[in-house]
Amino acid sequence: MEFKDKLRKLLEIPKTTEDGFKYYIVSDENNRDEIKIVGFSHKFTATSIPSHIEGIPVKILSGLQGVPLKGEIYIPDTVHTIENLGLSITKGITKIVVPPSVKSIGMGAFEFNEALEEIIFNQTDETEYGLSLSDAESALNGCTKLKRVQLPDMIAIPMGFLSDCESLEYIHIPETVISIDDCAFSYCENLKEIDFPEFLEEIGEMAFLDCKSLESIQLPENVDFIGKSAFWGCENLREIRIPSGMKRICKDAFGNCPKLVRPVIPEGCSVDPKAFG
Repeated sequence: MEFKDKLRKLLEIPKTTEDGFKYYIVSDENNRDEIKIVGFSHKFTATSIPSHIEGIPVKILSGLQGVPLKGEIYIPDTVHTIENLGLSITKGITKIVVPPSVKSIGMGAFEFNEALEEIIFNQTDETEYGLSLSDAESALNGCTKLKRVQLPDMIAIPMGFLSDCESLEYIHIPETVISIDDCAFSYCENLKEIDFPEFLEEIGEMAFLDCKSLESIQLPENVDFIGKSAFWGCENLREIRIPSGMKRICKDAFGNCPKLVRPVIPEGCSVDPKAFG
């Protein structure tokens, strides 16, 4: 695209639907028209997200921070991308269903949705790991009423993905996950039960920091690394079984866990002197 065309795009004012969605008509890699929703007007009256505008499919959601939608929201199956903070900081959305068409979710895409109680990531068997969450750090951070989460198949739980979800009591981690990244479930103070996948290998720094309701943890046999402060502040944690193949337990991994009975450490495992401080 020439400089003048790029400048025109930068200066272009978005159109607005009758019910208040602001949008652009953009082109995909094959030069086909698609809609990018970029915000909403002060006269917003919509009750759902449209699948088409001007007969053109809605493909990208962006700029809907604080949108006054309420109740259950079903992302249209035309959408393939939810950008950073795309549908965040709302007060009335209680449930979000993400369709298999969504292939990319950005950082903080759903964070601080204060009424959100449930989110479902639907998927099909047609495409393995069809949804990319590699950029979805803090996607659900601060959703303090979130109780039910149905995660899609993925390789890793991103950094801060479900941090500060204080109403979450149970989480099933998909069998495809091999890594739980830093702060993934930190400050989930009512989390009581974690269904770990069989082939999990790594638990990152502060992954379960201050999860104060955890009492017992059974780690799968393939876990070989527990990061710094991974379970720090789990003040009611009483027991944990360390897998025989564990290679490294880092500093403060189980710091400030006053009720924890020190577990049997397998031979050959490198344990920081302050791992159980």
